[in-house]
Amino acid sequence: MVSAGRHPLRNPTVLVALLLGGQITAWTLAPTLAHSAPPLDVVEGYMWGREWVLATYKHPALPSWALEASRLVTGAIGWPAYLLSQAAIATTFLFVYLLGRELMGASRAAAGTLLLTGVAFFAWPTTQFNHNVAEMPIWAAMSWVLWRALKEPSLPRWLTLGALAALGMYAKFASALLLVTMAAWMVWDRTARPLFLTPGPWLGLLVFAVLLAPLINWLFANDFAPLHYAAIRSASGRRGLISFILSMALNLIGVAAMLLIAGLIGPRAVGQQPSGGEEGSVDPRATAYLATLTFGPLAITLAEALIAGTSLRSAWGSTMFNFVGLLAMALTAKRFSQRALKRIAACAGALLIIVPIGYGVVVLVLPRLNGTHMRVAWPQAEISRRMAAIWANETGQPLGIVGGDDWIAGLIGISAKDQPSLLIKGELALSPWISAERLHRQGMLVVWNTDRERIPPALKPLVAARITRQERLRWRSGDARELAIGYVIIPPNQAP
Repeated sequence: MVSAGRHPLRNPTVLVALLLGGQITAWTLAPTLAHSAPPLDVVEGYMWGREWVLATYKHPALPSWALEASRLVTGAIGWPAYLLSQAAIATTFLFVYLLGRELMGASRAAAGTLLLTGVAFFAWPTTQFNHNVAEMPIWAAMSWVLWRALKEPSLPRWLTLGALAALGMYAKFASALLLVTMAAWMVWDRTARPLFLTPGPWLGLLVFAVLLAPLINWLFANDFAPLHYAAIRSASGRRGLISFILSMALNLIGVAAMLLIAGLIGPRAVGQQPSGGEEGSVDPRATAYLATLTFGPLAITLAEALIAGTSLRSAWGSTMFNFVGLLAMALTAKRFSQRALKRIAACAGALLIIVPIGYGVVVLVLPRLNGTHMRVAWPQAEISRRMAAIWANETGQPLGIVGGDDWIAGLIGISAKDQPSLLIKGELALSPWISAERLHRQGMLVVWNTDRERIPPALKPLVAARITRQERLRWRSGDARELAIGYVIIPPNQAP
Protein backbone atom coordinates (compact mmCIF):
# COMPACT_ATOMS: atom_id res chain seq x y z
CA MET A 1 0.00 0.00 0.00
CA VAL A 2 1.17 3.54 -0.77
CA SER A 3 1.08 5.70 2.31
CA ALA A 4 -1.16 8.78 2.34
CA GLY A 5 0.50 11.81 0.81
CA ARG A 6 3.24 9.78 -0.81
CA HIS A 7 3.54 10.08 -4.58
CA PRO A 8 2.91 6.70 -6.28
CA LEU A 9 6.13 7.00 -8.30
CA ARG A 10 8.10 6.91 -5.04
CA ASN A 11 6.73 3.43 -4.38
CA PRO A 12 9.26 0.81 -5.60
CA THR A 13 6.57 -1.70 -6.52
CA VAL A 14 4.77 0.88 -8.65
CA LEU A 15 8.03 1.68 -10.44
CA VAL A 16 8.57 -1.98 -11.23
CA ALA A 17 4.97 -2.35 -12.41
CA LEU A 18 5.50 0.60 -14.76
CA LEU A 19 8.71 -1.02 -15.98
CA LEU A 20 6.88 -4.25 -16.81
CA GLY A 21 4.13 -2.41 -18.64
CA GLY A 22 6.59 -0.19 -20.49
CA GLN A 23 8.77 -3.12 -21.54
CA ILE A 24 5.82 -5.11 -22.86
CA THR A 25 4.26 -2.14 -24.65
CA ALA A 26 7.35 -0.60 -26.22
CA TRP A 27 9.09 -3.78 -27.32
CA THR A 28 5.90 -5.42 -28.61
CA LEU A 29 4.92 -2.37 -30.65
CA ALA A 30 8.39 -1.76 -32.14
CA PRO A 31 8.68 -5.04 -34.08
CA THR A 32 4.94 -5.25 -34.75
CA LEU A 33 5.01 -1.89 -36.52
CA ALA A 34 8.43 -2.23 -38.15
CA HIS A 35 8.61 -5.87 -39.26
CA SER A 36 7.11 -7.34 -42.40
CA ALA A 37 8.52 -10.78 -41.51
CA PRO A 38 9.28 -12.44 -38.19
CA PRO A 39 12.95 -12.92 -37.25
CA LEU A 40 14.72 -16.15 -38.19
CA ASP A 41 14.43 -17.81 -34.78
CA VAL A 42 10.71 -17.07 -34.65
CA VAL A 43 10.16 -18.53 -38.12
CA GLU A 44 12.01 -21.68 -37.10
CA GLY A 45 10.07 -21.84 -33.86
CA TYR A 46 6.71 -21.59 -35.60
CA MET A 47 7.65 -24.31 -38.08
CA TRP A 48 8.96 -26.67 -35.41
CA GLY A 49 6.19 -25.93 -32.93
CA ARG A 50 3.46 -27.36 -35.12
CA GLU A 51 5.21 -30.74 -35.02
CA TRP A 52 4.99 -30.97 -31.19
CA VAL A 53 8.27 -32.85 -30.84
CA LEU A 54 10.29 -32.94 -27.62
CA ALA A 55 13.37 -31.49 -29.29
CA THR A 56 15.02 -30.79 -32.62
CA TYR A 57 18.57 -31.28 -33.78
CA LYS A 58 19.30 -27.80 -32.33
CA HIS A 59 17.44 -27.39 -29.05
CA PRO A 60 14.66 -28.64 -26.76
CA ALA A 61 11.25 -27.58 -28.00
CA LEU A 62 9.63 -25.55 -25.20
CA PRO A 63 9.94 -22.19 -27.03
CA SER A 64 8.48 -23.77 -30.16
CA TRP A 65 5.52 -25.10 -28.19
CA ALA A 66 4.93 -21.62 -26.78
CA LEU A 67 4.97 -20.06 -30.25
CA GLU A 68 2.57 -22.64 -31.65
CA ALA A 69 0.29 -22.17 -28.67
CA SER A 70 0.27 -18.40 -29.29
CA ARG A 71 -0.68 -19.00 -32.91
CA LEU A 72 -3.48 -21.39 -31.98
CA VAL A 73 -4.87 -18.98 -29.37
CA THR A 74 -4.70 -15.81 -31.50
CA GLY A 75 -4.94 -17.22 -35.00
CA ALA A 76 -2.10 -14.91 -35.98
CA ILE A 77 1.67 -14.88 -36.42
CA GLY A 78 4.05 -12.01 -35.73
CA TRP A 79 2.66 -9.83 -32.94
CA PRO A 80 1.80 -12.80 -30.66
CA ALA A 81 5.45 -13.86 -30.84
CA TYR A 82 6.63 -10.35 -29.95
CA LEU A 83 4.16 -10.17 -27.08
CA LEU A 84 5.24 -13.61 -25.87
CA SER A 85 8.88 -12.52 -25.86
CA GLN A 86 8.16 -9.40 -23.83
CA ALA A 87 5.97 -11.34 -21.41
CA ALA A 88 9.03 -13.53 -20.78
CA ILE A 89 11.23 -10.46 -20.19
CA ALA A 90 8.64 -8.85 -17.91
CA THR A 91 8.38 -12.08 -15.92
CA THR A 92 12.15 -12.10 -15.60
CA PHE A 93 12.06 -8.56 -14.20
CA LEU A 94 9.32 -9.56 -11.76
CA PHE A 95 11.31 -12.45 -10.29
CA VAL A 96 14.46 -10.33 -10.17
CA TYR A 97 12.52 -7.77 -8.15
CA LEU A 98 11.08 -10.43 -5.83
CA LEU A 99 14.55 -11.83 -5.16
CA GLY A 100 16.01 -8.36 -4.67
CA ARG A 101 13.30 -7.45 -2.21
CA GLU A 102 14.21 -10.52 -0.16
CA LEU A 103 17.91 -9.66 -0.22
CA MET A 104 18.10 -5.87 0.05
CA GLY A 105 14.71 -4.24 0.48
CA ALA A 106 12.21 -2.88 -2.02
CA SER A 107 13.94 0.35 -3.04
CA ARG A 108 17.27 -1.19 -3.97
CA ALA A 109 15.46 -4.16 -5.54
CA ALA A 110 13.50 -1.78 -7.76
CA ALA A 111 16.68 0.05 -8.72
CA GLY A 112 18.46 -3.22 -9.52
CA THR A 113 15.55 -4.31 -11.69
CA LEU A 114 15.28 -0.97 -13.49
CA LEU A 115 19.00 -1.17 -14.24
CA LEU A 116 18.31 -4.15 -16.51
CA THR A 117 16.99 -1.75 -19.14
CA GLY A 118 20.66 -0.83 -19.57
CA VAL A 119 21.59 -4.42 -20.46
CA ALA A 120 21.50 -4.78 -24.25
CA PHE A 121 20.33 -8.38 -24.00
CA PHE A 122 16.99 -7.19 -22.56
CA ALA A 123 16.30 -4.81 -25.43
CA TRP A 124 17.14 -5.24 -29.13
CA PRO A 125 17.59 -9.05 -29.15
CA THR A 126 14.22 -9.61 -27.46
CA THR A 127 12.36 -8.80 -30.67
CA GLN A 128 12.70 -12.50 -31.41
CA PHE A 129 11.38 -15.10 -29.01
CA ASN A 130 13.99 -17.84 -28.91
CA HIS A 131 15.60 -20.23 -26.46
CA ASN A 132 17.69 -17.50 -24.82
CA VAL A 133 14.62 -15.41 -24.08
CA ALA A 134 12.57 -18.42 -23.00
CA GLU A 135 15.04 -19.47 -20.32
CA MET A 136 15.49 -15.98 -18.82
CA PRO A 137 12.36 -16.01 -16.62
CA ILE A 138 13.00 -19.60 -15.61
CA TRP A 139 16.52 -18.74 -14.42
CA ALA A 140 15.17 -15.81 -12.44
CA ALA A 141 12.35 -17.86 -10.94
CA MET A 142 14.69 -20.70 -9.95
CA SER A 143 17.05 -18.30 -8.23
CA TRP A 144 14.21 -16.72 -6.23
CA VAL A 145 12.69 -20.07 -5.25
CA LEU A 146 16.08 -21.44 -4.17
CA TRP A 147 16.71 -18.45 -1.90
CA ARG A 148 13.24 -18.85 -0.40
CA ALA A 149 13.87 -22.56 0.11
CA LEU A 150 17.18 -21.83 1.83
CA LYS A 151 15.68 -19.13 4.01
CA GLU A 152 12.48 -20.95 4.99
CA PRO A 153 12.78 -24.58 3.88
CA SER A 154 9.53 -26.28 2.91
CA LEU A 155 8.70 -29.27 0.76
CA PRO A 156 6.55 -27.29 -1.73
CA ARG A 157 9.45 -24.93 -2.41
CA TRP A 158 11.87 -27.77 -3.12
CA LEU A 159 9.35 -29.51 -5.37
CA THR A 160 8.72 -26.24 -7.21
CA LEU A 161 12.45 -25.79 -7.67
CA GLY A 162 12.74 -29.28 -9.15
CA ALA A 163 9.90 -28.58 -11.59
CA LEU A 164 11.42 -25.24 -12.62
CA ALA A 165 14.80 -26.88 -13.13
CA ALA A 166 13.25 -29.39 -15.52
CA LEU A 167 11.35 -26.62 -17.30
CA GLY A 168 14.62 -24.74 -17.76
CA MET A 169 16.16 -27.76 -19.46
CA TYR A 170 13.19 -27.99 -21.83
CA ALA A 171 13.83 -24.33 -22.69
CA LYS A 172 17.55 -24.71 -23.33
CA PHE A 173 20.22 -27.17 -22.21
CA ALA A 174 22.36 -24.23 -21.09
CA SER A 175 20.14 -24.14 -18.00
CA ALA A 176 22.45 -26.84 -16.70
CA LEU A 177 25.02 -24.07 -16.12
CA LEU A 178 22.77 -22.43 -13.54
CA LEU A 179 21.82 -25.76 -11.95
CA VAL A 180 25.49 -26.64 -11.44
CA THR A 181 26.12 -23.18 -10.01
CA MET A 182 23.19 -23.48 -7.60
CA ALA A 183 24.35 -26.90 -6.43
CA ALA A 184 27.86 -25.53 -5.91
CA TRP A 185 26.43 -22.67 -3.85
CA MET A 186 24.61 -25.09 -1.56
CA VAL A 187 27.78 -27.10 -1.05
CA TRP A 188 29.88 -23.99 -0.38
CA ASP A 189 27.45 -22.01 1.79
CA ARG A 190 27.64 -23.21 5.39
CA THR A 191 24.05 -22.21 6.07
CA ALA A 192 22.71 -24.12 3.08
CA ARG A 193 24.94 -27.20 3.45
CA PRO A 194 23.00 -28.84 6.32
CA LEU A 195 19.88 -28.87 4.15
CA PHE A 196 21.37 -31.79 2.25
CA LEU A 197 20.51 -33.84 5.33
CA THR A 198 16.82 -33.06 4.89
CA PRO A 199 14.48 -34.73 2.35
CA GLY A 200 13.48 -31.50 0.58
CA PRO A 201 16.41 -31.12 -1.85
CA TRP A 202 16.38 -34.81 -2.72
CA LEU A 203 12.65 -34.89 -3.40
CA GLY A 204 13.09 -31.81 -5.57
CA LEU A 205 15.84 -33.68 -7.43
CA LEU A 206 13.46 -36.60 -7.89
CA VAL A 207 10.82 -34.30 -9.43
CA PHE A 208 13.50 -32.89 -11.72
CA ALA A 209 14.59 -36.38 -12.83
CA VAL A 210 11.05 -37.64 -13.46
CA LEU A 211 10.05 -34.59 -15.50
CA LEU A 212 13.30 -34.60 -17.44
CA ALA A 213 13.21 -38.33 -18.24
CA PRO A 214 11.34 -38.01 -21.57
CA LEU A 215 13.87 -35.46 -22.83
CA ILE A 216 16.80 -37.60 -21.70
CA ASN A 217 15.26 -40.58 -23.46
CA TRP A 218 14.93 -38.46 -26.61
CA LEU A 219 18.60 -37.50 -26.41
CA PHE A 220 19.71 -41.13 -26.24
CA ALA A 221 17.38 -42.09 -29.07
CA ASN A 222 18.71 -39.26 -31.26
CA ASP A 223 22.42 -39.59 -30.55
CA PHE A 224 22.51 -36.38 -28.48
CA ALA A 225 21.99 -34.34 -31.67
CA PRO A 226 21.66 -30.91 -29.96
CA LEU A 227 24.99 -31.39 -28.19
CA HIS A 228 26.65 -32.25 -31.50
CA TYR A 229 25.08 -29.14 -33.01
CA ALA A 230 26.41 -26.99 -30.14
CA ALA A 231 29.88 -28.48 -30.62
CA ILE A 232 29.80 -27.68 -34.34
CA ARG A 233 28.65 -24.12 -33.65
CA SER A 234 31.45 -23.68 -31.13
CA ALA A 235 34.05 -25.02 -33.53
CA SER A 236 32.82 -22.87 -36.42
CA GLY A 237 32.67 -19.59 -34.53
CA ARG A 238 35.31 -16.89 -34.75
CA ARG A 239 35.09 -15.37 -31.30
CA GLY A 240 37.84 -16.18 -28.84
CA LEU A 241 37.57 -15.78 -25.09
CA ILE A 242 38.83 -12.19 -25.07
CA SER A 243 36.39 -11.22 -27.79
CA PHE A 244 33.53 -12.89 -25.92
CA ILE A 245 34.40 -11.10 -22.67
CA LEU A 246 34.64 -7.75 -24.47
CA SER A 247 31.26 -8.41 -26.06
CA MET A 248 29.75 -9.10 -22.65
CA ALA A 249 31.22 -5.87 -21.32
CA LEU A 250 29.80 -3.88 -24.24
CA ASN A 251 26.36 -5.30 -23.51
CA LEU A 252 26.64 -3.91 -19.97
CA ILE A 253 27.77 -0.38 -20.84
CA GLY A 254 24.25 0.92 -20.33
CA VAL A 255 24.25 -0.30 -16.72
CA ALA A 256 27.52 1.48 -16.02
CA ALA A 257 26.18 4.68 -17.54
CA MET A 258 23.02 4.52 -15.42
CA LEU A 259 25.07 3.94 -12.25
CA LEU A 260 27.23 6.94 -13.15
CA ILE A 261 24.21 9.17 -13.74
CA ALA A 262 22.69 7.97 -10.46
CA GLY A 263 25.85 8.99 -8.61
CA LEU A 264 26.55 5.44 -7.41
CA ILE A 265 29.91 5.12 -9.14
CA GLY A 266 32.49 7.58 -10.38
CA PRO A 267 34.12 10.60 -8.77
CA ARG A 268 30.78 12.21 -7.87
CA ALA A 269 29.45 9.19 -5.98
CA VAL A 270 28.00 10.42 -2.69
CA GLY A 271 26.90 8.25 0.20
CA GLN A 272 23.44 8.80 1.62
CA GLN A 273 21.27 6.68 3.85
CA PRO A 274 18.28 5.39 1.89
CA SER A 275 14.90 6.43 3.17
CA GLY A 276 12.16 3.99 4.06
CA GLY A 277 13.99 2.38 6.94
CA GLU A 278 16.30 0.22 4.82
CA GLU A 279 19.79 -0.50 6.06
CA GLY A 280 22.71 1.14 4.33
CA SER A 281 24.45 -2.16 3.63
CA VAL A 282 23.49 -5.56 2.25
CA ASP A 283 24.09 -8.89 3.97
CA PRO A 284 27.42 -10.23 2.60
CA ARG A 285 25.78 -13.61 2.11
CA ALA A 286 23.17 -12.04 -0.15
CA THR A 287 25.91 -10.30 -2.14
CA ALA A 288 27.81 -13.56 -2.45
CA TYR A 289 24.65 -15.31 -3.66
CA LEU A 290 24.11 -12.72 -6.39
CA ALA A 291 27.76 -12.80 -7.42
CA THR A 292 27.71 -16.60 -7.59
CA LEU A 293 24.59 -16.72 -9.75
CA THR A 294 25.95 -14.00 -12.03
CA PHE A 295 29.52 -15.18 -12.51
CA GLY A 296 29.16 -18.93 -11.89
CA PRO A 297 27.56 -19.83 -15.25
CA LEU A 298 29.89 -17.39 -17.01
CA ALA A 299 32.96 -18.93 -15.36
CA ILE A 300 31.86 -22.46 -16.30
CA THR A 301 31.29 -21.35 -19.90
CA LEU A 302 34.69 -19.69 -20.15
CA ALA A 303 36.48 -22.64 -18.52
CA GLU A 304 34.78 -25.11 -20.84
CA ALA A 305 35.71 -23.09 -23.92
CA LEU A 306 39.29 -22.69 -22.69
CA ILE A 307 39.71 -26.42 -22.03
CA ALA A 308 38.04 -27.52 -25.26
CA GLY A 309 39.66 -24.79 -27.35
CA THR A 310 36.32 -23.70 -28.79
CA SER A 311 34.87 -20.27 -29.52
CA LEU A 312 31.89 -18.56 -27.91
CA ARG A 313 29.02 -16.54 -29.32
CA SER A 314 27.87 -13.41 -27.53
CA ALA A 315 24.21 -14.48 -27.53
CA TRP A 316 25.14 -17.42 -25.31
CA GLY A 317 25.76 -15.01 -22.47
CA SER A 318 22.35 -13.34 -22.67
CA THR A 319 20.78 -15.27 -19.79
CA MET A 320 23.69 -14.80 -17.42
CA PHE A 321 23.04 -11.18 -16.44
CA ASN A 322 19.59 -11.33 -14.83
CA PHE A 323 21.07 -10.23 -11.52
CA VAL A 324 23.74 -7.77 -12.62
CA GLY A 325 21.54 -4.86 -11.52
CA LEU A 326 20.91 -6.33 -8.08
CA LEU A 327 24.60 -7.10 -7.71
CA ALA A 328 25.43 -3.50 -8.59
CA MET A 329 22.99 -2.33 -5.92
CA ALA A 330 24.53 -4.66 -3.35
CA LEU A 331 28.03 -3.38 -4.10
CA THR A 332 26.97 0.28 -3.96
CA ALA A 333 24.48 -0.12 -1.10
CA LYS A 334 26.08 2.45 1.20
CA ARG A 335 25.85 5.13 -1.49
CA PHE A 336 22.28 4.38 -2.46
CA SER A 337 19.54 6.96 -1.94
CA GLN A 338 16.05 7.78 -3.12
CA ARG A 339 17.66 10.34 -5.39
CA ALA A 340 19.66 7.53 -7.02
CA LEU A 341 16.49 5.47 -7.47
CA LYS A 342 14.76 8.44 -9.08
CA ARG A 343 17.61 8.95 -11.55
CA ILE A 344 17.76 5.25 -12.42
CA ALA A 345 14.00 5.25 -13.01
CA ALA A 346 14.32 8.28 -15.28
CA CYS A 347 17.08 6.56 -17.28
CA ALA A 348 15.01 3.39 -17.58
CA GLY A 349 12.02 5.37 -18.81
CA ALA A 350 14.13 7.17 -21.38
CA LEU A 351 15.64 3.92 -22.65
CA LEU A 352 12.20 2.33 -22.99
CA ILE A 353 11.23 5.17 -25.30
CA ILE A 354 14.42 5.91 -27.22
CA VAL A 355 15.77 2.41 -27.95
CA PRO A 356 12.55 0.87 -29.37
CA ILE A 357 12.05 3.93 -31.56
CA GLY A 358 15.67 3.63 -32.71
CA TYR A 359 15.07 -0.02 -33.50
CA GLY A 360 12.06 0.83 -35.64
CA VAL A 361 13.95 3.55 -37.47
CA VAL A 362 16.83 1.18 -38.27
CA VAL A 363 14.51 -1.53 -39.60
CA LEU A 364 12.42 0.87 -41.70
CA VAL A 365 15.07 3.30 -42.91
CA LEU A 366 18.28 1.27 -43.33
CA PRO A 367 17.07 -0.64 -46.43
CA ARG A 368 16.17 2.66 -48.09
CA LEU A 369 19.63 4.08 -47.39
CA ASN A 370 21.88 1.22 -48.44
CA GLY A 371 19.67 -1.39 -50.07
CA THR A 372 20.46 -3.93 -47.36
CA HIS A 373 17.37 -6.01 -46.73
CA MET A 374 17.21 -7.29 -43.18
CA ARG A 375 15.35 -10.57 -42.76
CA VAL A 376 12.56 -8.82 -40.87
CA ALA A 377 12.01 -6.56 -43.90
CA TRP A 378 11.20 -9.43 -46.28
CA PRO A 379 7.63 -9.42 -47.70
CA GLN A 380 6.61 -12.55 -45.80
CA ALA A 381 2.85 -12.40 -46.30
CA GLU A 382 3.17 -11.90 -50.06
CA ILE A 383 5.79 -14.64 -50.38
CA SER A 384 3.57 -17.11 -48.54
CA ARG A 385 0.40 -16.14 -50.39
CA ARG A 386 1.95 -16.26 -53.84
CA MET A 387 3.95 -19.46 -53.48
CA ALA A 388 1.07 -21.32 -51.83
CA ALA A 389 -1.20 -20.21 -54.70
CA ILE A 390 1.33 -21.45 -57.27
CA TRP A 391 1.41 -24.85 -55.56
CA ALA A 392 -2.39 -25.06 -55.42
CA ASN A 393 -2.77 -24.06 -59.10
CA GLU A 394 -0.13 -26.54 -60.25
CA THR A 395 -1.15 -29.56 -58.17
CA GLY A 396 -4.66 -29.01 -56.91
CA GLN A 397 -3.49 -30.57 -53.63
CA PRO A 398 -2.78 -29.18 -50.12
CA LEU A 399 0.76 -27.96 -49.57
CA GLY A 400 2.16 -30.49 -47.11
CA ILE A 401 5.94 -30.02 -47.24
CA VAL A 402 8.25 -27.09 -48.01
CA GLY A 403 12.02 -27.28 -48.31
CA GLY A 404 15.10 -25.79 -49.91
CA ASP A 405 16.38 -22.58 -48.29
CA ASP A 406 15.03 -23.05 -44.76
CA TRP A 407 14.47 -19.31 -44.34
CA ILE A 408 12.29 -18.88 -47.42
CA ALA A 409 10.56 -22.22 -46.88
CA GLY A 410 9.72 -21.10 -43.35
CA LEU A 411 8.36 -17.76 -44.56
CA ILE A 412 5.98 -19.66 -46.80
CA GLY A 413 5.01 -22.23 -44.22
CA ILE A 414 4.29 -20.09 -41.17
CA SER A 415 1.14 -18.51 -42.61
CA ALA A 416 0.15 -20.96 -45.37
CA LYS A 417 -3.37 -22.21 -44.68
CA ASP A 418 -2.33 -25.85 -45.19
CA GLN A 419 0.24 -25.59 -42.36
CA PRO A 420 3.01 -27.45 -44.24
CA SER A 421 5.97 -29.09 -42.53
CA LEU A 422 9.55 -27.98 -43.05
CA LEU A 423 12.09 -30.43 -44.47
CA ILE A 424 15.13 -29.05 -42.63
CA LYS A 425 18.14 -28.72 -44.92
CA GLY A 426 16.45 -31.24 -47.20
CA GLU A 427 17.30 -34.08 -44.80
CA LEU A 428 14.81 -36.56 -43.39
CA ALA A 429 17.20 -37.29 -40.51
CA LEU A 430 16.80 -33.70 -39.27
CA SER A 431 13.03 -33.73 -39.85
CA PRO A 432 11.62 -36.78 -38.05
CA TRP A 433 8.06 -35.58 -38.68
CA ILE A 434 8.55 -36.32 -42.39
CA SER A 435 8.97 -39.92 -43.54
CA ALA A 436 10.07 -41.04 -46.99
CA GLU A 437 6.55 -42.36 -47.55
CA ARG A 438 5.00 -38.99 -46.61
CA LEU A 439 7.43 -37.13 -48.86
CA HIS A 440 6.48 -39.35 -51.79
CA ARG A 441 2.75 -39.10 -51.07
CA GLN A 442 2.56 -35.31 -50.51
CA GLY A 443 5.35 -34.07 -52.74
CA MET A 444 7.24 -30.89 -51.89
CA LEU A 445 7.70 -27.25 -52.84
CA VAL A 446 11.43 -26.47 -53.03
CA VAL A 447 12.35 -22.76 -52.86
CA TRP A 448 15.50 -20.66 -52.73
CA ASN A 449 16.81 -17.12 -53.23
CA THR A 450 18.22 -16.97 -56.75
CA ASP A 451 20.74 -14.32 -55.69
CA ARG A 452 22.40 -16.74 -53.30
CA GLU A 453 21.04 -20.13 -54.39
CA ARG A 454 21.20 -21.77 -50.98
CA ILE A 455 19.86 -25.14 -52.08
CA PRO A 456 20.80 -27.85 -49.57
CA PRO A 457 23.18 -30.45 -51.04
CA ALA A 458 20.63 -33.18 -50.31
CA LEU A 459 18.13 -31.51 -52.66
CA LYS A 460 20.41 -30.40 -55.49
CA PRO A 461 20.07 -33.63 -57.53
CA LEU A 462 16.28 -33.44 -57.14
CA VAL A 463 16.20 -29.81 -58.27
CA ALA A 464 18.60 -30.40 -61.16
CA ALA A 465 16.33 -33.10 -62.56
CA ARG A 466 13.33 -30.77 -62.86
CA ILE A 467 12.35 -27.50 -64.49
CA THR A 468 13.18 -24.53 -62.27
CA ARG A 469 11.12 -21.36 -62.33
CA GLN A 470 11.20 -17.93 -60.72
CA GLU A 471 8.75 -15.70 -58.91
CA ARG A 472 9.68 -12.06 -58.52
CA LEU A 473 8.48 -9.79 -55.70
CA ARG A 474 9.01 -6.14 -54.80
CA TRP A 475 10.71 -5.05 -51.60
CA ARG A 476 8.82 -2.90 -49.12
CA SER A 477 11.62 -0.33 -49.26
CA GLY A 478 10.83 0.45 -52.89
CA ASP A 479 14.22 -0.89 -54.03
CA ALA A 480 14.23 -1.10 -57.83
CA ARG A 481 15.79 -4.55 -57.55
CA GLU A 482 13.30 -7.35 -57.05
CA LEU A 483 13.46 -10.38 -54.82
CA ALA A 484 13.68 -13.42 -57.07
CA ILE A 485 12.59 -16.73 -55.57
CA GLY A 486 13.49 -19.83 -57.50
CA TYR A 487 11.27 -22.83 -57.07
CA VAL A 488 10.64 -26.39 -58.13
CA ILE A 489 7.39 -28.24 -57.68
CA ILE A 490 7.67 -31.93 -56.91
CA PRO A 491 4.05 -33.09 -57.28
CA PRO A 492 2.44 -35.63 -54.94
CA ASN A 493 3.34 -39.25 -55.70
CA GLN A 494 6.32 -38.22 -57.82
CA ALA A 495 9.01 -37.69 -55.22
CA PRO A 496 11.71 -40.39 -55.16
